[in-house]
Amino acid sequence: MEAGLTGAQLGHYPTLMNSPLGQQVIQHILRSEWDLLLDAGRAWNQAEKNGVIPQLIIITALLLKGDYREAYEHHEALFSKSEDGESQDDPRPRLKDFAETLVRNHDGNAGAHLFLGVTLAQIGELEAAIREYKETIRLAPEDAYAHYFQGQAHEAMDRLDIAIRNYRDAVRFAPQNVTMRLNLGSAYHSQGNLESAIPQFREAIKLNPAEAFAHYNLGLALAEQGRFEPAITAYKEAVRLDARDALARYALGGLLETKGRLAEAVAEFKAATQIAPNFADAYSKLGWLYYKQHKISEAAEALTKAVQYGEHDSHALHGLGLAKLAEGKKEDALSFLKLAYQHEERPDKKILIRGDLIRMGAISH
Repeated sequence: MEAGLTGAQLGHYPTLMNSPLGQQVIQHILRSEWDLLLDAGRAWNQAEKNGVIPQLIIITALLLKGDYREAYEHHEALFSKSEDGESQDDPRPRLKDFAETLVRNHDGNAGAHLFLGVTLAQIGELEAAIREYKETIRLAPEDAYAHYFQGQAHEAMDRLDIAIRNYRDAVRFAPQNVTMRLNLGSAYHSQGNLESAIPQFREAIKLNPAEAFAHYNLGLALAEQGRFEPAITAYKEAVRLDARDALARYALGGLLETKGRLAEAVAEFKAATQIAPNFADAYSKLGWLYYKQHKISEAAEALTKAVQYGEHDSHALHGLGLAKLAEGKKEDALSFLKLAYQHEERPDKKILIRGDLIRMGAISH
């Protein structure tokens, strides 16, 4: 069993010697007791009053748990600016020094190397992180987390083929881990390999039917295959499990619109904008639906917000121009249509906007 760090080994962190909570955290790392790390990290963080090292422990534990939303929140807080707008002391050297000190004094310990790898990834040193993950695998070949995090690092560097191999190894060693299966499925999806992605999402759902993100990802893949009805079913289940997921509401609305179920689509787009009030694409979809239903004032209101939150969105600008024209506000309409024409990059859509401008007499044939 690994011993804790001694006073001489602690370097810049002598307070750890007098901190039973800090020592407990270190022992969990050295023993790879990742399921115990989060509670120990939270307790240490409370005792240390939000010290940077305890916060790193919490982020690491959340990543290992697969709770990316909370991990991201802690990451943002750790690297955020102070209230007066001045940058806080950069925590990265301290975080790196702490993790490297752990490895220097426990160089043959797989848990210490994995922890250093995760730390390096958090501060943006991905190549160095990959080296640590590889060392972890050398020491513990069946460590699923090392394969998994190595895959994440490669995926972040657009090395998708390598990432997929890493994720497959992770799933082989931890077949019951839902998060690892979701990442493998998402990597296949990014690669365009829907036939391989969908089974991973379905298996994740079998392992945890309450995982809303798995249903959402399944819906995305099915929709890309043109299997709209099962995709709608998947999205609806995602929304049932997490009604506050604006992206799932938006995606569901898009498919309902495709199937001609316009009232339901409007309800989903409205829900998406209520959940995420700056969701420009949802306002644009909602506004165009209202316009096609001849609800001009509602269309103008929604499209105005779409342009407010996405000022260069040519599709929203086009719709707002048409809505203003329908309201009899020709000068406003002309202004928005010209902006739409300016920002539109697709030739087919540019032709449509040009046609509207010609009909208004703004430009000649």
